[in-house]
Amino acid sequence: KRLVNWDPVLGTAVSDLEVDSEEEDGKIWEVRYPFADGLGSLTVATTRPETMLGDVAVAVNPKDERYGHLVGRHLVLPLSGRSIPVIADEYVDPEFGTGCVKITPAHDFNDWQVAQRHGLAQINILTLTATINDNAPSAYRSLDRFEARVRVLADLQAQGLLVSEKPYRLRVPRSGRTGVIVEPMLTDQWFV
Repeated sequence: KRLVNWDPVLGTAVSDLEVDSEEEDGKIWEVRYPFADGLGSLTVATTRPETMLGDVAVAVNPKDERYGHLVGRHLVLPLSGRSIPVIADEYVDPEFGTGCVKITPAHDFNDWQVAQRHGLAQINILTLTATINDNAPSAYRSLDRFEARVRVLADLQAQGLLVSEKPYRLRVPRSGRTGVIVEPMLTDQWFV
């Protein structure tokens, strides 16, 4: 299993040379993740809220005095109910967003590296056609990734867990062959 740039239209991996990343107008959302013991929550910032269905941890920088005492505690992953740990990793930029980063190793290259360092599971929540698979809660299964985003945000709002939505410039990776947004995807691959 390797994390690759996956073109869901072509149904194949594409090389880094075939991915064009350009800045586009998007949004960033802040979401509250409650602690499992019911005492408080952490707020993470994300540009891809639908991928939270595959989160396995929330990471903070080990030198960030705001959060150091929370490392080792467990959170309840919103919408799925799974328990996930708070971990410390140097990868986290304390100045970005809230300083708390959701870790989704099957759908993000940086998160995959964090998961390797911490021995975390990799939960793939997408099919090869970019719909939500059976690893996600039943309410989201079979939805297109962008439909799932709308549903996830609506459900977070309904549960009082959506803190904010703000405009944000982000780098969007698109397939040079189809123009579709590529997904980091954990698949069986040969590498030389």
